[in-house]
Amino acid sequence: MLVGVSVAWYTQFETGAIRVSPRMLDRVAAALRLNDEEKLYLFSLAIDEMPTVLHRDTATSGAIERAALMHFTKRARAASSPQELEALTVDFLFDTCRPVEIAQIIHADLDRQEFWTTTQRTAPGVEGFPTNPQPFSLVHDAEPVLVRGEIFSENNIRSAEHTLMRDRQQKFGTGRYISVGVHAGMSIAALNVTQQSNEPYSDWEKFQLGLIAEIFALTLTSRY
Repeated sequence: MLVGVSVAWYTQFETGAIRVSPRMLDRVAAALRLNDEEKLYLFSLAIDEMPTVLHRDTATSGAIERAALMHFTKRARAASSPQELEALTVDFLFDTCRPVEIAQIIHADLDRQEFWTTTQRTAPGVEGFPTNPQPFSLVHDAEPVLVRGEIFSENNIRSAEHTLMRDRQQKFGTGRYISVGVHAGMSIAALNVTQQSNEPYSDWEKFQLGLIAEIFALTLTSRY
């Protein structure tokens, strides 16, 4: 009742018969009044329940193996500093997602309406984002992800009004940019992935990106 679901749904959830979103896991954690360490453990269990063998079709292209997510979770929890945690997360995004041009973590100041890149990794020949503060007006997805707290913002670079992406658009003509919101205590941030492919992300890929963001956020709040 506290989670807002039926007994039948919750039974399926507890037995691992269904896959749920990070936001639903967060609601379950709140209803159970879990602390940050317990919440991180719940997300770890959710990852552990992922199927070992994934069907490689259009709906699951670019899927991340369960073992890789489990390994990332363990390494994240063992990180000695927020900087090491960010580097681990960016490397994981870069190495396990679709072929990536840029994987990065940004932080934001809502009062100043500014964001800046703290950690990033780029493909050879690809220029990274500036690390000095930039106004929200340069990227139109700052409002939904950073201000309104939405989980995802996915954009076709060709049609997006990203001032920071114009040079890349002119060079390649195609591409996709996805932001995954991270709200960890007082920290407002996002995980960003830029790719040359224009193929939209599947629900399965978004589910996995959401889990990575939640692991990052929970580790940040419970450890530092």
